[in-house]
Amino acid sequence: MSTTVRLHRLTMVAEDDGVMIGRPETGSYAVFPEEGAQALRMFADGLPVAEVADWYERVCGAPLDMDDFLETLSELGFLRTDEAQPDAPTVRWQGLGRLLFGVPAWLAYGVVVAGAVTVMVRDPGLRPSYHQVFFTHDLSLIPITIFALAIPCIVIHEGFHALAGRRLGLPSTLGIGRRLYYLVAETRLDSLLSVDRRKRYLPFCAGMVADVVLLCGLTLTSLALDGHGIPSWIHKLCLAVAFTCVLRLIWQFLFYLETDIYYVVTTAARCTDLQNATRFRIRSGVRRALRLAPPVPDTEWSERDRAVARWYAPLLIAGYGFSLASLAWAGLPTALHFWSTIAGRLSGADTSFWELVDAAGFIALSALQIGLLVHVTLRDRRARSRPPTPSSEGALT
Repeated sequence: MSTTVRLHRLTMVAEDDGVMIGRPETGSYAVFPEEGAQALRMFADGLPVAEVADWYERVCGAPLDMDDFLETLSELGFLRTDEAQPDAPTVRWQGLGRLLFGVPAWLAYGVVVAGAVTVMVRDPGLRPSYHQVFFTHDLSLIPITIFALAIPCIVIHEGFHALAGRRLGLPSTLGIGRRLYYLVAETRLDSLLSVDRRKRYLPFCAGMVADVVLLCGLTLTSLALDGHGIPSWIHKLCLAVAFTCVLRLIWQFLFYLETDIYYVVTTAARCTDLQNATRFRIRSGVRRALRLAPPVPDTEWSERDRAVARWYAPLLIAGYGFSLASLAWAGLPTALHFWSTIAGRLSGADTSFWELVDAAGFIALSALQIGLLVHVTLRDRRARSRPPTPSSEGALT
């Protein structure tokens, strides 16, 4: 074959078990052996297919099934069918990302954190506490107000993830995902597989950096607003929203739910797809215990993923057990209490107009949350039913 193969612009990153090759703009990645990666380099240099096949046979001592190899490249979306030269991918907000994570920005973050820590040491009332949630005596306003103000904080958290990746020229997307029965905002940064592992840590941790800065900034704002003729509930509200940042930081340590800490740990452990490798290991163990046929893997995991999955499997089972037990112990009884109260209001003859409005608002918010959860669950199920794609760094929450 004297023909040549035209490839899209690809990235290649050395991993323990081969070379991670992919297209950042499409999020398509796969691990190739070094010989396969070199074959792609030769294609990119314009060498004919026949010459690449001859080189492979000389080096490896066995012929390369070129038809199968090219079919794999096509499935991954690496082959170009157009004649135009590929343009370098353009990523918006790259300059803003560099600004937010440049030296002046880090100095500013340090000043804010140092200032907040200082005032917290001097005034215990400024330290994070669940008491700060009750910023007003009107209890019905507390969840609505905090939920409304927590949304911008969540957007900032996810935006820091995205901008930390975009400063490297990597595309990202924001969306809504699911972790067990939790709805979460998430930032997809599959393109992090295009850079060395040491460069991935900041995008993973950027959301927690945002939460710490928000926590400290809101604490200092509360102190500045206290007194001076300003209503007291305003500075108390700042502390209430700051407490939600603490809860978000605690959430990140539930690494079995694939939170930011999970990606930090798995990157340090040099894993690529530990969560799915561990789930498959657990599934295999359950089927083996039930004397059923073992499941068929839809992908191949690295030796490192399979090795780490041996000790991660008990932690994953314990984590899921903790979440499900928490749901049974607190979540379901609380929901039952709320719904029985709503049913009583709707059926009561002496229910006031505002109580009916309150009940209708609760039903609407609950329906929205349940509807989103169902939608995301069905979306993920449809995605799993499609042909498997190479593993990625996943979504940061």
